[in-house]
Parts: sequence; C-alpha cells; structure tokens
Amino acid sequence: MPSQIQKIFSDAIIYTIGSVFNRLLPFLLLPIYTLYFPPAEYGIFSLVYSFWFFVSVFYLYGMETAFQKLFLEAGDDVSKKKIYSSTLILIFSTSVIFSIIIFFLSDLISAKITGSTSNGYLIRLLAFILLADSLYRFPMILINSIQRSKLYSFLNSVAVVLNVAINIILIVFYKQGIEAIFYSYLVSYTFLFIISFFSTTKYFALSIQSATVKHLLKNAHLFLYYGIFLISIDLIDRFILEYFKGSAEVGIYSASYRIGIVMNLVITGFKVAWTPFFMNLKGEEGNKEIFSKVFTYFCYGGLVVFLLFSLLADDLVKINIAGFTLLNEKYWSGLVIIPYILLAYLFSGLYLNLNVASFFQNKIKYLIISSAAGCVSNIALNFILIPQYSIIGAAIATMLSYMIMFIVLYYYSQKIYRIGYEWNAISRAATITLIIFVINIYIPQFFKLSYIYIVLIEILSVLVLYYVLLGAQTINLVNTYIVKKQLK
Repeated sequence: MPSQIQKIFSDAIIYTIGSVFNRLLPFLLLPIYTLYFPPAEYGIFSLVYSFWFFVSVFYLYGMETAFQKLFLEAGDDVSKKKIYSSTLILIFSTSVIFSIIIFFLSDLISAKITGSTSNGYLIRLLAFILLADSLYRFPMILINSIQRSKLYSFLNSVAVVLNVAINIILIVFYKQGIEAIFYSYLVSYTFLFIISFFSTTKYFALSIQSATVKHLLKNAHLFLYYGIFLISIDLIDRFILEYFKGSAEVGIYSASYRIGIVMNLVITGFKVAWTPFFMNLKGEEGNKEIFSKVFTYFCYGGLVVFLLFSLLADDLVKINIAGFTLLNEKYWSGLVIIPYILLAYLFSGLYLNLNVASFFQNKIKYLIISSAAGCVSNIALNFILIPQYSIIGAAIATMLSYMIMFIVLYYYSQKIYRIGYEWNAISRAATITLIIFVINIYIPQFFKLSYIYIVLIEILSVLVLYYVLLGAQTINLVNTYIVKKQLK
C-alpha cells in the first residue's frame, strides 16, 4: 500500500509541474496583465474567458471523461485504437461546425456577454481557439491514460513557455490590448495539439467506427450535464457580478481569484493522476484502504496549502520587483476573497476523491445530482450575496457551493461503495488549522508588531502545521516503504 500511495502523489507532483502549467499561466502573467490593463479592460477579458470555458463544455459534450473511462477499460490496443480514432475524428467534425457558428454570430455574442459589439473580434479569435482547445485535449488524455506523466508534463510545460513568451512580446513590446492574450492561446494550443498528436499516432487510424461512436455518446451525454453544472459554478458569478457591479469589479474579482490558483494547481495535478490511478485499482484487494489513506493525505496537504497562502498571499502579491508586483495596487481591494477561494478549491478536490464510487458502480447520475445541487445553490447564493457583499459574496457563494456538492456526493457514495475515511484525524487537522488561522488573523489587531515579525509568525505557523499534519505521516510512510523493500 505505501508504494501505491507514493505512486499517486509522485504522479500528481509531476502532473502539477506540467499539465497544471496551463492553469498556472494566468497566474504567471498577472503582473503584466494588471499593470498594462485597467480593471474594466481586464474585466472584458474575464467575461470572454468565462464564455470560452462555458462553451467548451458543449464542444466536448462529455467526451473527455467518457473517452478516458472507455480507453482505460479497453482490453487491447485494437479496441483502444478504435476508441481514440473515432473520438478525435468526431470531435474535430463537431468542433468545426460549432466554430463556424460562433464566428458568424460573433458580434451578437459580444453584445450579450460584454455589452458591446466592438469586442466581436475577440469572439472571432475565440472561434479558432475553441477548435484547437478541443482537439489537443484528447491526445493529452491518451498520454495521461497510459501514464506517461513525464511526456505529458514536458509537452504542457513547453506550450506554457511559448504562451508566456508570446504574451510578453505582444503586450510589453508591441503594446497590444487584450487580444494578445487570445493570440497567445491560439498559438500554444495549436502547437500542443500537433506535437501530442504525433506522439500518439500509434493509436490513430483515419477511420471512424459507428458502433464505437454510439458507445462513446451513450457514456458522454451524462458527463455533459455534469460538465455544464461544474463549469457554471466556476464562471456564472462573473456574469452576475457584472450585472450588479460592472466590469471593473469583475476584473478585480477575477485577478484576485487567480491567486487561489495555487490551490487549484494541487487539485488539477491530483485530478490528472487520480482517474487512471483508481481505475487501475478496480477489483484489487484492499483498494478501499488505499483510497481512504489518499483522502487523508490529500486533506492534510490541502490544509497546509490553505494556511500558507491565506496568511501570506497579501504580503506576496505586494512584493515589488523592478516595478512589478504580482497584482497591481488598483486590484488589491480584491485580496480579501483569497481564503474563501482557497477553501472552495479544497472542497472541489475532496469532491474529486469521491468519484471512485460513481465510476466503479456506474452511477454517474450521482455526479450529476451533486453537481446540480452545487450549481443551483451557487446561482441562488450569488443573487443573494453579491448585491450586498459584492466580490466577497461571490467568493462565499463559490465556497459554499463546492461544500454542498461534496456533502451530497459523500452521502450517495457511501450508500453504494462505503469507504471508511479517517474523519477523526481529519477533524483534528481542520481544527488545528482553524485555530492557527484565527490566531494569525487577530495577532496584528491585539499586538502592535512590526511587519517582519508578523510575517515570521505566519511562516512559523505554516511550518508547525506541516510538521503536525504531514511530517510524522510522511516519515511513517517512508519507513514502512523502506521496511517493505528490505523484506523483499
């Protein structure tokens, strides 16, 4: 068991370094975006960006998860080849049709989501990006499914470096507007598709199997609903916020939201490694104990990351290096939402851990029910909280929605595939984290300490939590693994 747990977290680290770079990209470029673009302009980018991710759900119509599930379950290379080829050709055909429609309706779409037809050129650019975005995902999913984590990470890393370089050239040197961001995505995604496709040609044939397509679509349509609900939770707050408070507030909210991406990096890296990991343990003796341990270690790691960045984010974003700060000062009013966003991402990661039951028992409907509960609660909470609390209300709505999703899925998952999670240990860990967090919040209010002392206390608090939660556990895990290797 120690070696298997070590496998999931070592793979997760590799994926975090690579695949997750795509999620890290907006974070890396925040200093440039917030320096060169005013909040209102960055707000327009955030609205178009949100539309992009919402529409991409329909471009993929659940095929990502359906493809990976069927590919992993396929017994031989011939079957895998049929599944991959049919999926890629089908996605290419439908994506071309969708992009043509978006291209010709660009001005109308722009007016609806940004309030002006003058941003129609961004939607036309987006039509091409969506095509490349849809295509590159499937060769990369295949590479992930055969557990070539280093190749997966390398390709993503190269694409991110390319994206960052183009952003800097176009924005800093050529003084282009937010369209530069979209040009950068178009080039990097096209590059990623070409290279990843040629890395997977072993599984591709220029043919499409109708029986395979029917089987894929039968599984995919359920994941489509699931995807719509999930993406709505992530994005709908921007549009409600724009409706009540304007695009400048959306820009401030979106920029600060990006700081929480540090937790999202952990979640995304884990997610990429998690599905092939638990699917390969299906039917294995003792797998429930492994899943329980993974859940515990995930909670511990998430709590450490939460405490680290909720306490230090405010200081980190204001560090000035050669005239650049991570967030320009006109965006600093949004930093108050960071703890809520970190917790929202943490709950989304806990939710991912529960996918085991739905996949093993073919009860995808429970993923749909739980994500629907999160989506409905998110919309309601945003309309209730944003008018009075603005960006704080939006952040709290997101956090509570993910918590509701987790609770609902936990209830159904335990009914169909009971796993004995270590709730006593997890509760103690959460309590310690909360106490340390509250103490650090109130220290500056009760004691007149200099800035450097406050930072040192924050760092010490994180180190203490790491030792209490992860230090002893890591040592025990490594010792057990060493003993097992020696016995062999």
